[in-house]
Amino acid sequence: MKATAASPDVCPTCYQAPVIDCSICGQRSLGRRTTNHGRPRCFACQATQQIDAALTGPDGTIRPELKPVRDALTELRQPRSLLNNWHDLPSLHLLTDIAQGRLDLSHDALDARPQVFSVTYLRAMLVASGALPPRDENAARLHRHAAEAGADITDPELRGVLSRYARWHVVGRAKTNRHGHLTAHVAARCRSDIHTAHAFLDDLTAGGHTLDDCPQACVDAWLSTSRSTRLGFVRWLTRGGYLPRVTLPEPVAAKDPAHQVDAEDQLALARRLLHDSTVASIEDRAAACLILLYAQPVAKIAALTTDDIEVRDTGTYLRLGREPLLLIPPLDGLVTALPVVKPFGTASILADARWLFTGKNAGTHLHPASLMRRMNQLGIFTRASRSTALLHLASTTPPAVFASLIGIHITTATRWAELTGSAWNTYAAARR
Repeated sequence: MKATAASPDVCPTCYQAPVIDCSICGQRSLGRRTTNHGRPRCFACQATQQIDAALTGPDGTIRPELKPVRDALTELRQPRSLLNNWHDLPSLHLLTDIAQGRLDLSHDALDARPQVFSVTYLRAMLVASGALPPRDENAARLHRHAAEAGADITDPELRGVLSRYARWHVVGRAKTNRHGHLTAHVAARCRSDIHTAHAFLDDLTAGGHTLDDCPQACVDAWLSTSRSTRLGFVRWLTRGGYLPRVTLPEPVAAKDPAHQVDAEDQLALARRLLHDSTVASIEDRAAACLILLYAQPVAKIAALTTDDIEVRDTGTYLRLGREPLLLIPPLDGLVTALPVVKPFGTASILADARWLFTGKNAGTHLHPASLMRRMNQLGIFTRASRSTALLHLASTTPPAVFASLIGIHITTATRWAELTGSAWNTYAAARR
C-alpha cells in the first residue's frame, strides 16, 4: 500500500488484503483487486497459477507422478503464506528442478543432495503422494553412512576393517521395531558406534601403531574414558584375530538402573495430566501418561498406529506388548482422540491417518527426539520416569504379566522385580 499524507508505505505482506470477488473461481475471499489483467483474483488462484507454472515441464504438461503433489499444494489452507515465502522455500526449488527435468525423480538423486530439512521434507511429500516408493529412511541413511565411513582413511587395511565392522557387525545386527523399520534411536546409536570405531583407528594411526603391534598401554589409554561405549569395537577386533598383544579387562557387572524420581510425585503428575486439559495438548498428555504409568520409550510411543487401538465392550485396549493393555479412563479418551490434525502445510493434506502421533513431514509419524523435547518441557525425563514406572509395576504385578502387557522381555521384568524385593516365585502356584 502506497504512502499517504497520514500513513507510511506498508508492504503487501503486512497489509491486510481486501476481500474480493475472484474473477477466476468466483469465490469471495482475500486477494488482490488488479492481479488478473486488472481484475480481482484471490490468493488461492494466484498460488494455483504459480504452482502450475513451476510444475509444468518442458513439454507443457505436469508429469502424472507430480499431479498428487500439485493437488496437495493447491489445497493448502494458507495460500497467501505460500506466495509470500515461495522464493525462500528450497524444497519448492528442488520440486521445480524435478518438474523441469533438471533433477531425477528418484531416491538416489535426493540422496546425492545434502540431507538438510528441505530435502527430507520434499522426499516425505513425494513418498506420501506416491511419486516415490516408500522406504525405511533411517535404514537408508545408516547404510549410506556405513558405506562412506572409511572414505577418509588412507590405509587400505584399516579402511577395510572399518567397512566390515560398520556393514556386518553394526548395521547387519541393528534391530528393527515391530513395523520392520529402524528407529531413529537405533540408527543414531549405530552411527555413534561407527564413529567410535573410526576414532580408535585414528588414535592408533596417530600413535604410529598397527592392528598387529598395538601395545596394551594404547588400548588402556583408549578405554580410560567412556569404557562402555569404546569397548565394543576393541572386543570385535580381538575376536577377529587383531590386537594379539592386548588383554581386555574383565567384564564389569551391570549397575542397577537409576530411579531418582519420587513415585508419589510421578503419580501426582500423571493424575494432573490425565484430568487437567490446560496442562498440555492431547498428544503430549497421552504420551506423557504412557511414559509415567506404563514405562513406554518415546520411540515406541511415536510409532503407535490406529491398528494398536482396540475398542471392546469391556473398554479400550492398546497393544504395547503381546497382550493388549486395558487403558484406564480418562487415558482411553486421550488415546482414542488421536491423531490430531496438524496444520503443517502438505503434511496436513498428505498425512498418513494410521499414525497416532503425526509428524511435520508428509506421511510420517512424530520424530522421537521432538517428542522427548516436549516431554522434557513438561518436566518428564524419560529414563528416570520409566525406571520409576517399572519399579511400581514390578512391585505390584507379576513379571510375566506386566512384561507381556508393556512389551519388555521377561528377563528384564524379572530383574526389576528383584530390585523391588518382590517375591513372585509362588505366584503361579497360588493361582492354581
